[in-house]
Amino acid sequence: MQPKMMKAAMYYGIGDIRIEEIPMPECPDDGLIMKVHYVTTCGTDVKTYKRGHVLHKPGEKRVFGHEGAGTVYQVGKNVTKFKVGDRIVVHDSAPCGNCYWCKRDQANVCENLQFFGGTWTEYLAVPALFVEKSTFIVPDDVPLEVAPAVEPMASATFCADLAGVRLGDYVVVNGAGPLGLGIIACISRLGGRVISCDKSAQRLELAKKMGAEWTIQITDGIDQVKAVRDLTPNGRGCDVAIEAVGLPEVWELTIPMVRKGGIIVLFGGCKAGTKISIDTALLHYHHLTIKGIFHTTPRHVEMSYDFIRRGVLSRDVLITGEYTLDNCVQALEDHYNQVGIKNLIKIAE
Repeated sequence: MQPKMMKAAMYYGIGDIRIEEIPMPECPDDGLIMKVHYVTTCGTDVKTYKRGHVLHKPGEKRVFGHEGAGTVYQVGKNVTKFKVGDRIVVHDSAPCGNCYWCKRDQANVCENLQFFGGTWTEYLAVPALFVEKSTFIVPDDVPLEVAPAVEPMASATFCADLAGVRLGDYVVVNGAGPLGLGIIACISRLGGRVISCDKSAQRLELAKKMGAEWTIQITDGIDQVKAVRDLTPNGRGCDVAIEAVGLPEVWELTIPMVRKGGIIVLFGGCKAGTKISIDTALLHYHHLTIKGIFHTTPRHVEMSYDFIRRGVLSRDVLITGEYTLDNCVQALEDHYNQVGIKNLIKIAE
């Protein structure tokens, strides 16, 4: 019998995404099939589309995307946690819980970390591990199109938590994309006084809504480091400086924004093989701490889900463009050109 077919956005490599018909997945006995209603673009999607991704093998053909929400279409015979029709969102990763790093509360670098992905399609098989650890019910009073933000907000909460911000700290966040805005929301709720830097005036307005106290629009000729330090008492610099862009030059720019004894968090992922340089005297004599932070942990995924469930992030801040699967590449291009924040791709009613 000919298998039922479905539409999917297939990633072939840098700049090459094609809308194709592929067979529908079979339902795992311990998993489920999600009918995908909404997916959203994020910085990782744009980077993957424009320059590839360190976790993707060259020449590997796969369904694109990793954020998405929908309804349960079919449940495996051993699944009791969910039922057909449930509104759900699936986070894109799940650690094993048993390795050396998981036991040291560093599940973000679990040696058996599994990634979900492949959400830009009509139907999606959710394996047992993700059903158990990474799938959440979306309450009826929460717009389903907001639910995919569980993924970026999980990273934002993790970043904010590990940054060590204390009440009254001056914190600069370089980048006001989806990740930067999420970090700003978290930092401001921790009592940090946030300075948001970005090229986009629209994104800076949203940064204010998320809790930024000051904004700096990056234009040609601006001394961004001086502009940031001038907003701190006596120009001493920020207590914490966070990079949420993913460009080596912005990593380097972020470091001198902190005070002596300050903390620098480099969170935006850069292209593989790129490097930065640092003044060793600055690092040593200014007693700086530089942290590279990657991904998130199950605890922070739970925190992110709670943010979404409580309506901390409103639809009008998160969703700024609407597309279909047929023009999903345009959604990526617009995101790349800073048209919108998270562009929504509607796949099903």
